[in-house]
Amino acid sequence: MDTMQICQLTKRQLAAVYQDHMIHDFQAAELKPLRMMLDAIGRGEYICLGCYIQETLCGYAMLVQVGADLLLDYYAVIEKFRNSGLGSRFLGMLRGQFNEMDSMLIESENPDYMKNDAERQTAERRLRFYARCGCQDTGVTAQVFGVEYRILEMPAGKLHSQDEIRSVYAKLYHSFLSAPRYNRHMLLR
Repeated sequence: MDTMQICQLTKRQLAAVYQDHMIHDFQAAELKPLRMMLDAIGRGEYICLGCYIQETLCGYAMLVQVGADLLLDYYAVIEKFRNSGLGSRFLGMLRGQFNEMDSMLIESENPDYMKNDAERQTAERRLRFYARCGCQDTGVTAQVFGVEYRILEMPAGKLHSQDEIRSVYAKLYHSFLSAPRYNRHMLLR
């Protein structure tokens, strides 16, 4: 099995990943502007990681970090590496890299709100993937810029209550959204 390693992406590498992969891997409604990510990096609140086998990028993870709390903002395996088990290995490596954090939250599209059967099946497949990797459905849902999510937690010690999850999730989003934008575009349940 090839040796994988996780490396922090430079701003230039992030821009390349954004243009070459993220705009294709995520719906436009889900994708933050690159400038917002770069600004958050400058504030020390955004971590951009690449998963490599030798010199080849095979996946990426973008995380919001505020204190000891993380939100897995974007996570994807490059298309030609999908369905190979690499996604589970990469997520496991992330868990190990951030095992000292208080919480790691994950947004996964809520299948109950998908427009058609194909989208619903894709959303359900993602939820099953995260469950196989040990992530827990918190029972908290959110609407973010019109996209419906279930909020999952990757255990980093103890699991948190729904109230704690809502508080951490709101704190993470407040780090890069102004109060008026948060109030206009976020609905946390």
